[in-house]
Amino acid sequence: MKKFLAFALAVMTLFGVAACGKKKEEKSKLEQIKEAGELVVGTSADYAPFEFHTEVDGADTIVGIDISLCQHIADELGVKLKVVDMSFDNLVMSLKQGEFDIVAACMSADDNRRKSIDFTDIVYYTDTVVIMKKDVASNFTKPEDIEGHKVAAQTGAKPYDKAVEFAGQDSVVGLTKVQDLILEVQNGKVEGALMDELVAKAYVSADPSLAICPLTFERSADSGIRIGVQKGDEEFLAKLNEIVKKVVDEDLISKYTLDAQALMPEE
Repeated sequence: MKKFLAFALAVMTLFGVAACGKKKEEKSKLEQIKEAGELVVGTSADYAPFEFHTEVDGADTIVGIDISLCQHIADELGVKLKVVDMSFDNLVMSLKQGEFDIVAACMSADDNRRKSIDFTDIVYYTDTVVIMKKDVASNFTKPEDIEGHKVAAQTGAKPYDKAVEFAGQDSVVGLTKVQDLILEVQNGKVEGALMDELVAKAYVSADPSLAICPLTFERSADSGIRIGVQKGDEEFLAKLNEIVKKVVDEDLISKYTLDAQALMPEE
């Protein structure tokens, strides 16, 4: 009988430990963030004015439209913000693996990305444009005009898909940093570079030899910019969408854009 009671007690203890472990594992992302006291965001800080490095009070700091957005989210959750900087084309997989809580990197949602992560509602829109040397930019008035012309775009980003679609795969140079796209145009290694409009405007304003081509790409259904989250936590996603709605309703992105432009270093 003693052996049986000891065995029963051991079994009960084992199940009790397992239950506690299960309960701990079942904490929602929102609970985990609040317990940790910080919201960790993954970004690719080479995309001014959305996310970029600048000096603030003598220290290198990542700032930009998306970072201000994330700071607002962190404030709403009552936690600190931590920013992790990496290559854009690694962000989705790193989020899926749990390296951070959200991704904010001027990222749109497409079917391929949705296989790995979930997305909030649309926060804002930004269109794809083409930068070229000023003396030739006006010759390109519709997307089909870049067919067969050598252009560059950031790998993993939607402008890269546009470049392949209209210029042709063999004509596209894929690079990881936007600064390198501009250098390729400036040095004549490619004829043009595709990127988001606000980013392009920042580079054109800094270099009078460059211009944005007067062509317009049709917006796709997935062109809106969203925040990426890990799959499977509806509570966290619902909370983010609640905050996003407030951001949209109050047009905070316009304020964040002005703030980012004021922080951009002069070339």
